[in-house]
Amino acid sequence: MELRTRIVVAVDRGVGSVPQVAALFGVSVTCVSNYLRLRERTGSLAPLPDAGGRPPAVGPDRHDELRRLIAAQPDLTLDQVRDRLGLRCSLAAISRALTKLGLTRKKN
Repeated sequence: MELRTRIVVAVDRGVGSVPQVAALFGVSVTCVSNYLRLRERTGSLAPLPDAGGRPPAVGPDRHDELRRLIAAQPDLTLDQVRDRLGLRCSLAAISRALTKLGLTRKKN
């Protein structure tokens, strides 16, 4: 935050043009422009909160259901687990959910 503030204050005080201020602080011109735009839009130089990406295919609300399903039938394939949960996602998403819950799929 301190560096962001110093950069924007330098531009405001007229230390130089945006490219000159960027060179002075060792950052890119785009970086300086982004800080100025961020201050204009939000009134602050604080980083925007992380959007977090896409929500997981098997959300926390379905974890108990997944645990019960694997406890009842531990030898289901990933494809079968996906079908039983009624999900339309990749098999990797099912695998990630199982790994997150610490569940293993032991075959008989």
